[in-house]
Amino acid sequence: MSNEKIDKKKKEVLFTLTNGTEIVGDVYLWLHSTYRTGPQRIDELLNEGTPFIPVRTIEGYVLLNSSNIMLARAEVEKNIHDPIMIGEKSSVHITTLLHKNLEADLFISLPEGFRRVKDYLNQPVQFFTFFLPEHIFCINRDCILSIRD
Repeated sequence: MSNEKIDKKKKEVLFTLTNGTEIVGDVYLWLHSTYRTGPQRIDELLNEGTPFIPVRTIEGYVLLNSSNIMLARAEVEKNIHDPIMIGEKSSVHITTLLHKNLEADLFISLPEGFRRVKDYLNQPVQFFTFFLPEHIFCINRDCILSIRD
C-alpha cells in the first residue's frame, strides 16, 4: 500500500438523516473541483453518486449512506466569490420529511427561458443547494415534500 498522501480540505458539516438523527463531523473535499475552478464544494461531494460518505466525528469515522442523508448544512465561507451564487435569486419555503420547514434562497443559473424554480428542481441531481445568510444547505430531492416560491 502506498503512503502517498492526497491533500484535501476539511469542512465541518451538520448532517440530518431521514430518521431525524443529527451527526456533526468533518468531510474532506478535493482542493480542485472536477467541474469548475476552485475547491470542491459540499454539494459536489454529495452529488458525485458515492453511496457512502466518510465523516470524521468526535467518536471516529462513520460512513453515511448518502440516500439516507436528508440535508447537509455547512457555513458559507467568507471572502470567497462562489459561482454557485450567480444567477437569478429566488426565495423559497421548503418543507422536508420530518416536517422541517426552511425559508431559504436559491440561485438559478440556467439558459434563458428555463430560470424558474421548477426548472431548477427538475435538474438531474440528488441534492439541491439552498442558502441562508451564513449557511449553505444541500437537501436530498427525495426528502423534499414541497417547495413554495
